[in-house]
Amino acid sequence: MGKIYKEIGILGANNKYMKLKALFDTGAYYNYIAKEFRNGDSIHDLGIMEFKEELPVIFPNGVDINGRMIMLKLLKIDNNIEPIKEPEFCLFDMKSECDVIIGAKLMQDLKMTLNPSIKEIKFS
Repeated sequence: MGKIYKEIGILGANNKYMKLKALFDTGAYYNYIAKEFRNGDSIHDLGIMEFKEELPVIFPNGVDINGRMIMLKLLKIDNNIEPIKEPEFCLFDMKSECDVIIGAKLMQDLKMTLNPSIKEIKFS
C-alpha cells in the first residue's frame, strides 16, 4: 500500500475551478471528496453535475458511514495527462489533512503507479 499527497484541480458544474490537496491512496477503492474544504470553500461552491446512489464507506478503524456518490465536471491530476471528464466521488464529511482521496480504481484506469519512498506518481 502507498500514499502520496499532491495538489490537483477540480472543475465543478458552475465552471468554478479549484485546486485541492489530494491523497493518492492505494488502500481506498473509490475517490472521495469532502463536503467542506480546508480553505473554507465547500462542494456547493463548485457545483455538482449529478447526485447518485448512497454508498457505504467502511474505514480501517471500523467506522461505517454512508456517502453520496456525485459527479463533477473535470478532474486534472497532472499536466502530462488529459483531464478526466465527469469523475465520480463519494461525498461525505471528511475531517482530514486533505480535501480529496484518489482511490485505486481511478489509479488503475489511468495506469498510475505510486512510489511513496520518493513521493512520486508515474503514468504508463
